[in-house]
Amino acid sequence: MTATALPVGGLLGRRAGHTVRIVALLDRPAIWTTAVAAVLALQIALTFTHRPWLDEYQALQIALQSPDLAGLMANLRYEGHPPLWYLLLRLTGAVAPTRWVLPLVAVVPALATQLTILLRAPFGRPERLALATSAFVLFEYGTLSRSLTLGVALFVFAFAFRDRRWGWVPLALMPMADFLFGALSVVLIILRHRERRLWLPGLVAWGVVVAIAAWSVRPAPDVVPAFAPAGLVYDAGTWLNRLSVLLVPVQVGDHGLAWNGPLPLGLASIAGPLFLVFALRQLRADRLHLALWAGFAALTLGFSMLCYPLAIRHLSLMAMLLILLQWRAAERGDIPDAAFRLWLAGLSLCGLLNVGIAISEPFDTAPEAAATIERMGLADAHWVSFPDSQGQGISALLGTRFDRLGRDCAQEFIRWNVRNQVRKPFQLARGLRRIAARYGRVQLLSSVPIETTMPAGLVRPLATVPAGYDGQAYHLYTVRADLPATTRRPPPCVPGQRPLHWRE
Repeated sequence: MTATALPVGGLLGRRAGHTVRIVALLDRPAIWTTAVAAVLALQIALTFTHRPWLDEYQALQIALQSPDLAGLMANLRYEGHPPLWYLLLRLTGAVAPTRWVLPLVAVVPALATQLTILLRAPFGRPERLALATSAFVLFEYGTLSRSLTLGVALFVFAFAFRDRRWGWVPLALMPMADFLFGALSVVLIILRHRERRLWLPGLVAWGVVVAIAAWSVRPAPDVVPAFAPAGLVYDAGTWLNRLSVLLVPVQVGDHGLAWNGPLPLGLASIAGPLFLVFALRQLRADRLHLALWAGFAALTLGFSMLCYPLAIRHLSLMAMLLILLQWRAAERGDIPDAAFRLWLAGLSLCGLLNVGIAISEPFDTAPEAAATIERMGLADAHWVSFPDSQGQGISALLGTRFDRLGRDCAQEFIRWNVRNQVRKPFQLARGLRRIAARYGRVQLLSSVPIETTMPAGLVRPLATVPAGYDGQAYHLYTVRADLPATTRRPPPCVPGQRPLHWRE
């Protein structure tokens, strides 16, 4: 034995000893039960204390304000989403107060995902805890209330119980959550074919649901994507930068930690490619796993370049697919390597960081902005929003409609049939002048400060509500304060809406 072998062996022995003690501790039934209960309690607390952001409000408004099911299906043709999530919101809204609809619908799939991971995953208990408390499972999929929450629960459930025939039910429902889950359902069918678990009635049911989901999202003739592609090279670079958060899920905005932002450009340009290398190396031992994951990654890249730039929350499904493919490898007896376990530990640390942020600051500050508007007596005033989606929370909370720049109509939720062409300050000034010339003094809600970029006398600052974790600040202005306000209002962009009744 060499002289250097002793300290190295001793160091490895001490590390192994710590790991063995942690595993032994979690092997005690009382401690493991307590840990599982703590994760579930934390998930419930996060889901019910979370403040919605604009996409969550949009889904709730469409679900509850559509006059009937036909109107709901018509509105969804501008969203690109199948109806399952919206139907659950609408059904829950019929029996529960509006303010509790989102968490009530989200908490069931969130807890189903957690329980399936904690009790069913073939990893060690430390790895299961790390996955359950990860930034993706605990926060992105369990705390925020979107169709992603439902889709991930169906995906995990269908994967974990693919040996049961009733496991075809969540698989068949996956395309009704989102088109990305439709693609992931194809992955599951390929795996079932490889495992000789195809079941003709389940396959037929899946095909029927795919057809219904595709019919439900057929685009309206005048629909436009919320964000247009910016160019093949640029969008490919954006896709790659956003992958950085899949390796290290710390999201950064212009002024520090902020949800939905990639790592700073210098780090993102390194961490994005590193995630691809990490994922491909993890899957290299199984050609089928490698092909399935690479195919799904290529789908997200192609969609981002040609149709719509996918956000981090969508791309995070690449990480979830990687985890489930490693789950399948572990079922066959393959032990996850140190790199995979270290990655899970990092995901957990970032998840706990999100818990700390959720405790210390609100996710969105729309309630403070709504209270400020009410305090100033402007809830019934004529409001303009910039960008279009900035007023979603205020509309949901106060019932205020916002004039839409570039189109003479007012909206509560957005119908994506006109893309806002305002990119420069002079374009915004021109649009505000046009509205003021027709309606007199109006109010403006903006996500960015604009007073220094507008001509003198056009806007007057009223108040600023700082951003929450989602990075959306609320800047309130009066436009053409020298003009009298009028009672004239533009017609609704989407006629026949029902009121939301947030405060009942």
